[in-house]
Amino acid sequence: FQLPFMINQLSVLVSAIFTTVNCPEDADNFNNLFEMMIFTLENNTNAPAGTIIKADKQVLEKTRRKNDVLQILKKAVYDNGFEVYYQPIYSVEKARYTTAEALIRLKSSEIGYIGPDEFIPLAEQNGLILQIGEFVFTDVCRFIMQEKLWEKGIEYIHVNLSVVQFMQDKLYDRLFQIMNNFGLDYRMINLEVTETAAIVSSEALKRNMEKLIEKNVNFALDDYGMGFSNTSCLINYPFHTIKIDKSMVWSSMQNDKAKKILEQTISMVKALNMEVVAEGVETQEQAQALKDMGCDFFQGFLYSKPIKAEKFVELLK
Repeated sequence: FQLPFMINQLSVLVSAIFTTVNCPEDADNFNNLFEMMIFTLENNTNAPAGTIIKADKQVLEKTRRKNDVLQILKKAVYDNGFEVYYQPIYSVEKARYTTAEALIRLKSSEIGYIGPDEFIPLAEQNGLILQIGEFVFTDVCRFIMQEKLWEKGIEYIHVNLSVVQFMQDKLYDRLFQIMNNFGLDYRMINLEVTETAAIVSSEALKRNMEKLIEKNVNFALDDYGMGFSNTSCLINYPFHTIKIDKSMVWSSMQNDKAKKILEQTISMVKALNMEVVAEGVETQEQAQALKDMGCDFFQGFLYSKPIKAEKFVELLK
């Protein structure tokens, strides 16, 4: 692999990474050996060329866990075995809850609670995310109408959509159809988009946003400040709300540079006529500091963890 291969007079340099497995200590049959090798390599695709990675029994356990979760996920999609929780969002100006974020939950009788950070990527990889996303959106629309949430002070609900959903050219048609089935006022929905979704599905996202915004559906950019956030998403897309990631909020409370960056970020977003939601608010000190910076909304454990739909209604009452 140190020398290039010649293919049709084209020089092609192939890099390789390697994995080693102790046999028979960690793998005593071919299936275990193969699973450990493949899983180790799949999870280290960005390793530098020539890297040698040692596999162990933990890798095999992770592989089996992944397969178990995938089977549970497939069953849950078929049986509608998910549940939608709601995390209230507090309005600084109105001093009460005016919105909430809908969050999907999955619990299995076999292995217990499975976090969305674990099953959502699996669902995206295996083509199940479209059905899951539609289930959540439908359930939110049903819940809003059933409980008449606007009468309880809720102005809209944040609903997450995945990058795969936004790659659908006419996603807006299906969303309008679902809302129309329930007779829902389009203003009751605020769709959340991650920066990754914005980058990967840029053209499709723009088309979907234009069609939905025409009918008063709003959009929020989620997890801003996590990873490699930049201003291009703020410039190129008509977002109504920017949600500041909890990592940025927490860093600002411990580091003066991070605090200045957060202050300037909030100031910039407000100057662009967008609303700001601070995620991960857990203490009164954080809430006061964010209020002083000009945040419009707070979301976090200081106010409420994500709760079941019926508990959310009780909380509003």
